[in-house]
Amino acid sequence: MEQWGNAKLTQVGFFRATMQVLHIIPFKSFLLLSDAYDSLYFLIWRESDKSLTLLAKDYDPIPVYAAGVMSRGPAMTFLCHDDRQNLQFFQYAPGEAAARGGNRLVCRADYHLGTQTTSFASHFCRSSLMIHSATPTSTLAALKQQDSYFGRSEEDQRLGAYFGTADGGMGAVVPLSEPVYWRLTALQSIVANALESDCALAPRAWRLYRRSTRRGGCRSNDRKKGVIDGDLVLQYADLSISKQEDIASAIGSTVDLILDNLLELQCGSLVL
Repeated sequence: MEQWGNAKLTQVGFFRATMQVLHIIPFKSFLLLSDAYDSLYFLIWRESDKSLTLLAKDYDPIPVYAAGVMSRGPAMTFLCHDDRQNLQFFQYAPGEAAARGGNRLVCRADYHLGTQTTSFASHFCRSSLMIHSATPTSTLAALKQQDSYFGRSEEDQRLGAYFGTADGGMGAVVPLSEPVYWRLTALQSIVANALESDCALAPRAWRLYRRSTRRGGCRSNDRKKGVIDGDLVLQYADLSISKQEDIASAIGSTVDLILDNLLELQCGSLVL
């Protein structure tokens, strides 16, 4: 850590990483480091004593190709992409038993992306009320005037992460509220079974986290899952009305509510 003063840089703090740091992501007084071999490090910078202190890390030796941050309200999530084309989602939760006294990042979810990326960038998840407005600034002011609570809820304070892939694709990861997540999880399960997949392949098996052989292979008890496949659930909008009603009835919901959730998901993933 270097400090600028008196027309020169002065070293005021340091942290010794294990192998090679690839990404440094600062936010407020915290830093997220990704290592070429030893996964993620979560540090805090203390101005009082000019120190960089390690708060927690992931102890599994994962070669990280890309790292990023997401948030929903006060909850911050760290994501990383490894050499097996997987995504993993971590949180700093010192009060949980899985954190081993607070010095371990807790894995919340994992997902097989199936393609390679080298960087993530955070973006603000916009609401569908704003995305279709020709004048977003005046629309936001009008919404706040009608509802003083608008913009303060966790749903209105979300940061997602978007990325480009080595094969020319583009994607985004968006945080969801718990009711929407469970509704789309049920929808994903029904759609995966009800619709024909390409070449009779199983989409849910394709998205399972893949471990390298040196880390014990693909043990199912180590997979956290917990990620919605957007490409799969968005197929619901292309179905006939009768099929939409049947699927909505099967998960105890309505067509309008599901389509609203899918619209919010799609608007939250837009970055341009």
